[in-house]
Amino acid sequence: MQIRTRLTVQFSLLVSAILLVAFLAIYYFTFVNTNEDFYDRLRSKAVSTAELLLKVRQVDTELLKVFDKSNRDLIYNENILIFDEKNRLIYANTDSLSIHVSNFWLDEIRRAEQIRYTDGEYKVVGIYYKYPFNKAVVLLGALDLYGKANLDNLRTMLAVIFIFVTAIVAFAGWLFAQRALLPISRVMNDVEGILPQKLNTRLDTPNQNDEIGRLTITFNKLLDRIETAFRMQKTFVANVSHELKNPLTKISSQLEVSLLKERSVDEYQNTIHSVLEDIQQLSQLSNTLLELAKVSEDRRDILTETVRVDELLWDARTSISQSNSQYRIQLNLDELPEDDTWLEVTGNPTLLKTAFLNLIDNACKFSDDNSVSISLAATEEAIELSFSDSGKGIPEQDQNLVFQPFYRGDNTASVKGYGIGLSLVDRIMKLHNGTITIKSNEPSGTIFQLKFLRL
Repeated sequence: MQIRTRLTVQFSLLVSAILLVAFLAIYYFTFVNTNEDFYDRLRSKAVSTAELLLKVRQVDTELLKVFDKSNRDLIYNENILIFDEKNRLIYANTDSLSIHVSNFWLDEIRRAEQIRYTDGEYKVVGIYYKYPFNKAVVLLGALDLYGKANLDNLRTMLAVIFIFVTAIVAFAGWLFAQRALLPISRVMNDVEGILPQKLNTRLDTPNQNDEIGRLTITFNKLLDRIETAFRMQKTFVANVSHELKNPLTKISSQLEVSLLKERSVDEYQNTIHSVLEDIQQLSQLSNTLLELAKVSEDRRDILTETVRVDELLWDARTSISQSNSQYRIQLNLDELPEDDTWLEVTGNPTLLKTAFLNLIDNACKFSDDNSVSISLAATEEAIELSFSDSGKGIPEQDQNLVFQPFYRGDNTASVKGYGIGLSLVDRIMKLHNGTITIKSNEPSGTIFQLKFLRL
């Protein structure tokens, strides 16, 4: 069911329910008032008749019947019965009685002094009348044809009004729902017109304070993220193609040159060593790309171990020292806490070690003396690490770009690398609910600060 139809149905049902309750209340109170009014008229007529017959001596009953017939007061088919204390009928205004009388009801009237009840379609009032000479029970029953006709007319009128108003409300609700959803339809049409070739298109936001305006702003923010993702993907593909093309071109060129003529064994060996070096670079690039592809923020299922950060640092220091003997790595662990659990994080030790190795390798490569200084501090709330080098530093305009894959600053062209390491570190930190920030290391160099927050 469409939203427009659902809104129309809900609006119609709501108004119809309110109307139904209101009309039922009107009919109910009218019904009660009509009955009360009719019983009051019956009671008044019964008292009048009893006073004429019983208070005044020697009143002619035939004359009283004539008087009753001439003063109906819109009371139809009335039956007036008067009984003495021995339940003998002493007066009846008609020979054809339409109400039933029993000794039970007569005794009940004497006990309660006044009752009312229904006998079929007749409404009956019973009064225990006490007059100076004797006592009597007066019964008056009649048909409330006028009240019944009024209630029937009221019921018909309310039913017609209910149907008519419900139809009007449904039609008005359909129009208002269309008008209310018109901005959403416009937004849908605009969004459908945005193609991958037009990701720079944005939706108009005439009113930013209403729900449609906020929805439009949300769509625009989503389009910003999609455009950024597409642009980064294109850049990533272009960079990967470039990085793969260089070693492949070198390999192809060296092999083609070697095949031009016969060469010595030493020349072939040199060519093979050079090609092997290029293949190792390709292998290293492929492995790095695979690691980068595997690390994403939705892979929290791999964070299953409790890891001590200080032990990982020692492990990373040992590994990189064995492969690069010229690197000088200094660990400053003077601020270790007394509680060892403060050094623990829940995560993946392989990924964390990869992040530490990349930061150590970068710091040593870009430092003039191939050195890095690492410090570790831990509190009950967080673990903080800093990796300081003494290299050229990172220009401020490049600090927000170095975490993008394959980005390399102008001052790093002389250093071998692919520009993937910091991007991988950034993803690993986000996966572990951590952050990485860059600070200048006066007078020269850069400080990378890692921070693990405890949840």
